Amino acid sequence: MDMAFAKTVCRESYSVLRFLVLAVSIGGVLLPVQAKAGAELYRWTTPDGRLHFGDNMPSSQAEHGYDIINPLSGEVIRHVSPAKMPEELAAAAAAEQKRQEAAKAAAAQANKDQVLLQLYSHTADIERARAQRMAEVNAQIKQSESALKRAEVRARSDKPSEVAAAGRDVEQLRKNLADQYGVRDDVVRQFNHDLHRFDELTTHKKAVPGR
Repeated sequence: MDMAFAKTVCRESYSVLRFLVLAVSIGGVLLPVQAKAGAELYRWTTPDGRLHFGDNMPSSQAEHGYDIINPLSGEVIRHVSPAKMPEELAAAAAAEQKRQEAAKAAAAQANKDQVLLQLYSHTADIERARAQRMAEVNAQIKQSESALKRAEVRARSDKPSEVAAAGRDVEQLRKNLADQYGVRDDVVRQFNHDLHRFDELTTHKKAVPGR
């Protein structure tokens, strides 16, 4: 074999091999492509369900999603998802808002838990604090109830001026008492909640090894 013939065989063999390498089978479709350094191939499906490949893609296809693939290996380099519909965007925004609200609530609860554990060492401490606070509220209620009784007596006076003033006092004292009764209910509810939460936190700490 002379040198010129050998060079011709080598050139033809290289051309055949290059074509076979560049004829990439992707998804069962044989695609002879022109390979270039850093070349990219687009793969997209049109709204009618037809699969397409090419080094240029219609700009209108971008909102429907596509893949950028390596023309030599057929591997997906990057996947671009279809643009979301308005209702999908709204749902995603609502989900994100809900997630943020949940995270904020969890952070607030963690802060309350920390304060609770710093204030009290035992449930007995909470019970003593509750008893003290209830005594304070009940004392205020007793004072208001006594003042209301006196105002109601004055409202039955024979003096018109006294009756008018007493009537105003009765009205105000009744409002005060309604507020104080509400405060007492809140105190009971809050301390019962603290007792329950404290028990949950301390029981969990005992159940976790190393704490």
